[in-house]
Amino acid sequence: MKVHSPLPIYFLWWFSALALCLGSCSPSKKIMTPAPSVSLHLPDTLPALPASEIDLPIRIYAPPLLARIDSLVPKEFTSQGWPEYLQQSCDFRYKYRFVRSGFTLTCTNNKFGLQMTGHYQVAGSRCICVAGKPASPWISGTCGFGQEPMRKVDLSIVSQLNILPNYRLRSFTRLEQLRSSDKCIVSLFSMDMTQQILDSIRSSIGAICTLFDETTAGMNFTPYLQQNAGKAWEKTPLGPYGYLVVNPLTVRAGAMNYSKDTLSLSIGLTCRPELGSDSNNKPFTHTLPPVISGAGRDGIHLYLPVSYEYPFLTRLVNDSLRNKSFLVKGRTVIIREVALKGIANHQVEVRIDFAGSRKGRIYLRGTPVVDTAKQTLSIPDISYSLESRDLVLKMARSLLRNKIRKSLKGSSYLDMAALIKTNLPAIDAQLSRPLAPGLFSRGKTKEVKVIGLLANEKTLQMQVFVNANLTVVSTGAIK
Repeated sequence: MKVHSPLPIYFLWWFSALALCLGSCSPSKKIMTPAPSVSLHLPDTLPALPASEIDLPIRIYAPPLLARIDSLVPKEFTSQGWPEYLQQSCDFRYKYRFVRSGFTLTCTNNKFGLQMTGHYQVAGSRCICVAGKPASPWISGTCGFGQEPMRKVDLSIVSQLNILPNYRLRSFTRLEQLRSSDKCIVSLFSMDMTQQILDSIRSSIGAICTLFDETTAGMNFTPYLQQNAGKAWEKTPLGPYGYLVVNPLTVRAGAMNYSKDTLSLSIGLTCRPELGSDSNNKPFTHTLPPVISGAGRDGIHLYLPVSYEYPFLTRLVNDSLRNKSFLVKGRTVIIREVALKGIANHQVEVRIDFAGSRKGRIYLRGTPVVDTAKQTLSIPDISYSLESRDLVLKMARSLLRNKIRKSLKGSSYLDMAALIKTNLPAIDAQLSRPLAPGLFSRGKTKEVKVIGLLANEKTLQMQVFVNANLTVVSTGAIK
């Protein structure tokens, strides 16, 4: 996700204020200001964060999926050897053909229902047997042949689908209803063959249900998931913004439901993500946590600790600021390099080398403090020094004491809420984008705020809270 970092903007603001004094600089002089008498007592660590909850509603457009299922189930069922007769006994033989309609799908809390209508035709023959052998001509009768309409059958299949803790699937599929509204009575020998045909249909559908359950039980995603599970504990590069590790704790699978041509379910993850500048991975010793059934929740509630080493921040800032030029009172000021480092008492030192119409170096030192309620970043104890080869001391002192000091001392701050608001369209654009052919995400950020900040001598630590909605949508296309 490419979002402008607030740090370069903050230092640009800093530098713009300080650069006001550069129009009258002269050689070999140095101006320093003592640190303001502000007493700050910051803790040595930030408080522990709650676990993050990420819940992704998934929407699947069902018609292509239904068409795929429809193509896998035979359109008709026939007696063995059709169109020849199947002889069950010496004196009786028959044949039948059953043609089904398309499916109507229902699904509530993982219980799938397939309803369909079918039509069948049947022909039967009888003869007289002697000593187990036919001794007379066969007398035949039919239903649904020629001009006679085929007999109608209504049937429904139900399947309860469950996700097991080991990421395997289990289904229990059965024929729930099989009902004929038209009886088939073969008139020549007044035999009602309806039940016999229904039993044959039931046997054929039952075989398909068994095959479906066996196929479902044979789906084992565990090896694939375990093979890729390490990625959840590996640090994933996020462009110039460091490395993210997810650290999953639990995985939730919500119930699947169907409404208005759409299958919906929710996949949830409880995790403790971390973002930092360290790219080193620890040896992978984790296994996937078991998947549990859980009610579908809504949205992303992300508590993200961020830890950046100062060399990393220096590179990040220089990528944005190096060789940037500014016009100050008609004179060009160019930022050559910015360097950050941590110093004692949770302070940060920023060194800015500049060139252009005037050359010199600025040092800024202070303790960054976040007001989590106002979402501002301030440096109440800021101090600075200016080194230049070209300085008119009296004028520069006046500028430092008045213009710069008034703009920085005690009121130096970055309006993070405004900065985040400016970047929300870019964040939302990343939440709503294609993920793969036939798969895209749709999301909107509800809240982003900094809830903690602490400068240490080796790292700058930050805590961020993100609340967003994100939905994954599939067109249902199956390759």
